[in-house]
Amino acid sequence: MKSHIVGLALALSTLGAAAQEAHDNAGAAAVPAAAASLPEGVVTEQNPLKVEFLARTKSQAAVFRPSPNLPSIENADLIRGMVESGKTKPGKSSQFIGYLPKLTVLPCAKGCEGKDYDRAVKEFLKGYRGDKKLFEERGEMIVQVRWFNVRPFLMRQLPYSSDLFGISFMLEGKLVSLGKKSGVGKSIDAHELANELGARLAVELAFTLGMGVKPSFLQPGIRPGEGFAGTVFSTGKAVDGMMGVEDVRSRIEPATEANANLLPAIDGIMPNEVEPIAEMRYLNLMLL
Repeated sequence: MKSHIVGLALALSTLGAAAQEAHDNAGAAAVPAAAASLPEGVVTEQNPLKVEFLARTKSQAAVFRPSPNLPSIENADLIRGMVESGKTKPGKSSQFIGYLPKLTVLPCAKGCEGKDYDRAVKEFLKGYRGDKKLFEERGEMIVQVRWFNVRPFLMRQLPYSSDLFGISFMLEGKLVSLGKKSGVGKSIDAHELANELGARLAVELAFTLGMGVKPSFLQPGIRPGEGFAGTVFSTGKAVDGMMGVEDVRSRIEPATEANANLLPAIDGIMPNEVEPIAEMRYLNLMLL
């Protein structure tokens, strides 16, 4: 199990990379809610220390409707340290850091059942919750398992297929899907993947959105077939298909009526309210 102490260290590079990419793509620092063209009730971060962090790191501000479902860093000393250095600093294991929404996990339409599935969800939640002394849960975040596969023992001995685990959720009115695979012939299983993904989700929510920063998985992403990176994505998809592996790469997509079960989103934003997108894009693997 990955603890949030490890997660804090991971956040050092994650937050810095997300902030830099957001700056490169957006070309601007955080904009006060009063000056932005936002839907009614939608704001950016108002905490003075977090606003200073946004300005100093030139991070793009997250937008949201205030609610107890949102993650939040509450430790003032930690926030001050981030303002001074632009990076997170691991604290003592007994030190309260902030809040994360409690997860409600919905099963996928087919195949999400049985002991292996139940164990994978348990590991996902275990990874997400981490050290309960550091983060308390409040509010709710709805996620749905999108990809799940556990290979039978004999298939693990063959260079074919892969264990899979991935989830989907709504944020900024878009469908975000995060997935992980074991790789053909690799011994890692879906339960380990689920634990890692849960920890990764918690770190991302806490140290980006919890600081008022637009999460890395809301960055523009990569169109399949566009440029060198897009060509690599497309080639990887074709190879996976030949090896019997479903394409579970993390992505962002327009939300449809089929995703209504994931509402309300923790940021309170409805589909097409903020910077709508028209197509699926893969997310930067350097960040995920």
